[in-house]
Amino acid sequence: MHDLVQEPVLTSDPMRHFTWRRDQRHRPGLQFLTSTGRHHGAESLEESRVLLALDFAGDVVDVVSQPLKISFGACGKRRSHTPDYLAVPRRGVWLIDVRPESLIKESDRESFAAAAEVAVVCGWRYVVAARWREHAFAGLDAMASRRRLRSDPLGLRPVLLAEAGGGRRFGELAAATGCEPVARASCCTCCGPGGWASTWPPCLGTARS
Repeated sequence: MHDLVQEPVLTSDPMRHFTWRRDQRHRPGLQFLTSTGRHHGAESLEESRVLLALDFAGDVVDVVSQPLKISFGACGKRRSHTPDYLAVPRRGVWLIDVRPESLIKESDRESFAAAAEVAVVCGWRYVVAARWREHAFAGLDAMASRRRLRSDPLGLRPVLLAEAGGGRRFGELAAATGCEPVARASCCTCCGPGGWASTWPPCLGTARS
């Protein structure tokens, strides 16, 4: 039965639209996953972290944001709940809710219980991402910053390397390329271990504007 349910869920649009406004307390956005080759919606930084973790799971082939809406009864009232993600690895399917442990209320527990029941009926597994083990996300974030090759379509790196030999400061280096905004971004992303800036002259050090 789970295959009959899974297919229309994977091809459907999110149950809610992702909205942005100036006074909201959470931070929505899009997270690109190399495992799917697509951007996926996230309504908070916590959800973005879960997407990043899924990208490093190794066998994830698809992820759907807000895949379905569940209607259920609790305490004599009808309620609804939309889980955050449906993750499809090579084996099995995971229905995922994301909520920091300190923010989970009794009503959330009821919603999670309903989502778990739906997962059982569909033959899926269910989990609530509520907290991280110490240093887990810091490690993921460090690896993620180096998982993609950084191209140089404007050919700025040779200019930056040449100018660095003169002991220029950060702002001066960027301005010397004639494309300062892109050069500043390139400089900021190249200074980690193994980055292309490892070939910079030692005199450059950690110069800043």
